[in-house]
Amino acid sequence: MEENIKHKKFLISVLNWGIGHASRMIPIIHLLRRYGQTVYLASDGDALVMLRREFPDIEYCVLPAYDPVYQRGDSGMMPKMLSQIPKFSKAIRQEHVITERLVREKRIDIVISDNRYGCYSRRVRSILITHQLTIQMPDMLDFLGTFVNYYNRRQLRHFYRVWVPDYKDARNLTGALSASGTVDRRYIGQLSRMHQLAGVKQQYDIMALISGPEPQRTKFEDLIRSQLAEYPGTSLLVRGKPDGTNEIKTRGRLNEADYLDAEQLNLALQQTGLVISRSGYSTIMDLARLSKSAIFVPTPGQTEQIYLARELEKKGIALYREQRDFRLDRALSKVKLYSGFKNANYENDILENIILKLLK
Repeated sequence: MEENIKHKKFLISVLNWGIGHASRMIPIIHLLRRYGQTVYLASDGDALVMLRREFPDIEYCVLPAYDPVYQRGDSGMMPKMLSQIPKFSKAIRQEHVITERLVREKRIDIVISDNRYGCYSRRVRSILITHQLTIQMPDMLDFLGTFVNYYNRRQLRHFYRVWVPDYKDARNLTGALSASGTVDRRYIGQLSRMHQLAGVKQQYDIMALISGPEPQRTKFEDLIRSQLAEYPGTSLLVRGKPDGTNEIKTRGRLNEADYLDAEQLNLALQQTGLVISRSGYSTIMDLARLSKSAIFVPTPGQTEQIYLARELEKKGIALYREQRDFRLDRALSKVKLYSGFKNANYENDILENIILKLLK
């Protein structure tokens, strides 16, 4: 099959809404480069910082920022997001103009966009990666669900293909999020930059992965740090700040790092017994790949993360706790009732074949 591979130029665009969208594109970029393809990057903010740290030699373009503003309280995120639709729509129109220019100037053959709805071109095949075909609405706004999802599916029509980073079989983790009776989609297996390492010994009892938008990111960090400071075991807190240092600093039993690159995080996760994190889908895919046990604390008001955390708890895989009443000691007394991601093989056996079909 490799004899039929053609050299192509790819534009990889990534949404800067946390760093999860960037992290899950890393295995795709590695795979394309392994097969000798040319890759250009397009993103902004922390997502672009992360991709540039992982791929410092790849040419890149800065896209317009969506610059979402979040509420400070623990509820009302969806109304706040809906009020910013005009601003987001403007950024989408701007990124589309930039994408068309890049396709023309760089002679791009294929665009792969992770959740950037304006990053498509009418000139070439454009692929959207998303796990949210059906957007979850809070109960108070359930009446808007039909309109919001109709609008979402209209945007999908701009793309040649929609790729869902999940499995269609029993390993599926996105459930109702990726379910749709109207969207033609391809399941490409879960995307994770993690891989199993042999002979790794446990060094940390708990790792806390901090991520997500401000001001909730800092609230979560302060909450977890204060409770880990009282925890009698060993722990590692990763602040999720890609513009910071990757040095792990030790303060008694608590260790901290601003950011860990893919290799460092891969090792640290396998040195860890239990992970506390947001229930962002990219984090879930990484933990599934490494068969970890977890406690999920969704970003307050973020319906997608709340849905995923609840579903994983229902399946007996991971404990779900709300940020406002999180207590580490109480959570640890319950976590043994959950299996962790240990009952299925989450290695991606689909992605490479999907990519090779693009290269013919």
